[in-house]
Amino acid sequence: MHIVPYFGFLSLLIAVVVLLVGFLRAQRTTRELAEQLTQAREQQQQHNLQLSQRSQLDTLKDEFISTVSHELRTPLTSIRGALGLLSSGVIGDVDAKAHNLLRIAVTNTDRLIRLINDILDLERMESGRAPLQIRRCSMRDLAQQAIETMTPMADAGSVHLLLEPSPLGHADATESLFFDGDSDRILQVLTNLLSNAIKFSPAASTVRVYTEGTSDSILVKVVDEGRGIPSDKLDHIFDRFQQLEPADARQKGGTGLGLSICRSIVQQHSGSIWAQRNLGPGTTLYVMLPRTSRASDVTVARPVQPRGEGSILICDDDAGIRTVVSEHLTRQGYTVLEASSGEQALSLAVQSHVEAILLDLYMPGLSGWETLQRLRNNPVTAGIPVVILSVLSSTLRPQLTGDAQGWVQKPFNENLLFAELGRVLHQGEGPANILLVEDDEDLASVLIASFEDAAVYIERAGTRQQAVRHCISQPPDLLILDLTLPDGDGFTLVEWLRQQPTLRSLPLVVYSGREISEPEMAKLRLGPTEFLTKAKVQPREVEELVLSMVRRLRGRSSDLTAV
Repeated sequence: MHIVPYFGFLSLLIAVVVLLVGFLRAQRTTRELAEQLTQAREQQQQHNLQLSQRSQLDTLKDEFISTVSHELRTPLTSIRGALGLLSSGVIGDVDAKAHNLLRIAVTNTDRLIRLINDILDLERMESGRAPLQIRRCSMRDLAQQAIETMTPMADAGSVHLLLEPSPLGHADATESLFFDGDSDRILQVLTNLLSNAIKFSPAASTVRVYTEGTSDSILVKVVDEGRGIPSDKLDHIFDRFQQLEPADARQKGGTGLGLSICRSIVQQHSGSIWAQRNLGPGTTLYVMLPRTSRASDVTVARPVQPRGEGSILICDDDAGIRTVVSEHLTRQGYTVLEASSGEQALSLAVQSHVEAILLDLYMPGLSGWETLQRLRNNPVTAGIPVVILSVLSSTLRPQLTGDAQGWVQKPFNENLLFAELGRVLHQGEGPANILLVEDDEDLASVLIASFEDAAVYIERAGTRQQAVRHCISQPPDLLILDLTLPDGDGFTLVEWLRQQPTLRSLPLVVYSGREISEPEMAKLRLGPTEFLTKAKVQPREVEELVLSMVRRLRGRSSDLTAV
């Protein structure tokens, strides 16, 4: 009669045990979950700390690179410029012993400049702070230019440089091998490869450059007749500070960074670079780059800039640099004014008749950026061309300022300085630069052909992004714009142009496939703007309108028809 209460008590006990076990399990699960959350929180805090430390390191590295750029390049500019004047004999004759000492000083200063430039360039490229300035380039022209640049070095070593003709029967035998790339960077690759080949070539040997292409790639080969590269080092020669032999750095010169820089530049262009031993003596370096053929690819000669005339204002807080630049410009035929500060430059620019201004960016007091902005805001000085003379690379120009017409990097080559100064002083002379933004290749070819007999230089962009890149790297004198583009439309391109100080008044011809309404016209106007409908006008009429606009803009009635 007591069995039922017993089983009831047992059931209650089991239930209590089950609840207790469940509670203990829940408590353990809660504790484990809390531990996991705490661990995750600690890991996140550690990750955030690492990110913060990495950001601080990046900031410190940027500041260090900026300091090195300015504090080393600025005095080197003065040293190299002064030595160049002395060694050239323009200041006065020097005896043989002094001339030899000057030669040694110039050579080692150039070597130090190359080392600093190579280290900084490589760091900027690998950190993504050296964006490419993409435009249409001719590989044959760049190869020829590289050979001309390196000929003095080759002559000194009794080495002959030869640009071989394209293979017979090849589709590109009569073409210039056009591609989209940064011409300055690709030229840097070619000159580095030639420099390397010349150093390791025996006297009376030949370094040959071959260029060939298909519809989707370009191949460049630099072939030397030197001692060759051991097979186990073919993959390592593109690493930093690599030399075939320990004594090469002293005997051959160089920084050991040239081929590493070449690899970085080629990889930025989505290309590849490699080396192979020749069957005979020497080594062949290969560079392959992607390309796209276009019907509009033609070679156009650029006008030669004349000898300098007029007054140039140099604004730099470094007296040594002002002296060197002034001496170079005076001997080139320019009249020179000097300013040691931004305030003094503003005053001289207002009071004197100045043809152009050479402006340093880093100055105490009023910086170069502020000086440039004040020049542009003053109606008296707004039209004076400004060439930036800075330790910063011109690749940073779009990010820094759009108000300067030219850029020369310190330490500068005087010939580059003269060329850039001459370019900005004669912007209204020579062929007008016209950019055609049109995605239809056939129509673009017809339009370009209609300008064949006109003294204009016309290039084509097939997309909005290509047009933006072209306007940044080489601002045109006039834009012919189709409204329908693969990656956007003409309206967004015009909106971008309006935000650029040097492009917001760009003359524009809108060449649309449809009628444009009045509200749309208001959105598309920049500087002098004309609207044409494709179905209603012929390409020849487009040419006539464009040439008449160019004549009006240049304020003269001279004929633009080629003789």
